[in-house]
Amino acid sequence: MTERFVKAAAVIVLTVACGGGPGPEEGPAPWRPVRSPTTKDINALWVIAEDDIWACGASGNILHYDGYEWRLDITAPAPDFFDVQFVSPTQGWVCGKDGWVNRRDGGEWSRVPGNTRTNDLHALHAHAPTEVWFCGSRGAVLHYLDGEWKDESPNVDEDLFGIWVVDQDRGWLVGDNGCMFRRSSGKWVPVAGPVEAHYRCAFFVTDDEGWFGATDGFVVHLKGGGLSKTRLPSAETVTGVYFRSDDRGYAVTRGGNIYTYSPKVGWQLWSGHDRPLFDVAFAGEDEGWAVGAAGTILRH
Repeated sequence: MTERFVKAAAVIVLTVACGGGPGPEEGPAPWRPVRSPTTKDINALWVIAEDDIWACGASGNILHYDGYEWRLDITAPAPDFFDVQFVSPTQGWVCGKDGWVNRRDGGEWSRVPGNTRTNDLHALHAHAPTEVWFCGSRGAVLHYLDGEWKDESPNVDEDLFGIWVVDQDRGWLVGDNGCMFRRSSGKWVPVAGPVEAHYRCAFFVTDDEGWFGATDGFVVHLKGGGLSKTRLPSAETVTGVYFRSDDRGYAVTRGGNIYTYSPKVGWQLWSGHDRPLFDVAFAGEDEGWAVGAAGTILRH
């Protein structure tokens, strides 16, 4: 979400803005700013329910929305956080700068000990309450399982911004300079992607279908093992992607724009704003959220 991130629809079965025109399948309601409890960057979102939404950002901020308002759940002595995911309403993870990882188990956040790597961790995939994958700067990939840390980094120096792992034979990893890997027999195998760009985020609709946002307006689609490219109308950096289904998606950019996607028309501009946006998610059929720079929170 900073430029990083992975989100997944299947894990839990679960400022001043100027309004733009709606996408072809969207209603007329605009995206409007809501009161934010911080002026620091908000980098990532995770939706559990309409009245249970989490976000994280700069200066160790973790935010929560309870259906009425956003509040700082914690602003502890911690570096910037870049990604957040929950595996249940009471079990969640955040990761960030200098290898910092916090875990929520019940009602409190606490730092997870044992990680000796100090690489920035840009994205995570919480596969289970005690199994989480992380990726970050200088090719770092870490696997946390039942209290133990293991270095699973591929032989690459590029910064990594998206990770999704199902098992030893199914997983994806993306990052700078078109860097793309798939998981096979417990190893990361390089993949020749369809675009030469810097990947900045990833979102999986199912374990076998995902989308990777990148620089120059590219959004790469993974389905059935195959990769294809789509592209925004402008060459912006895609910082967040969210899909309700395989044919209805959304993207936000560093340029502050929100786009909609359908297979028939591709990507179309929906709404424009004056600050960079870093992540987007939906809490219901018509309730969308986007977050970004300087504490920006938008609601549709």
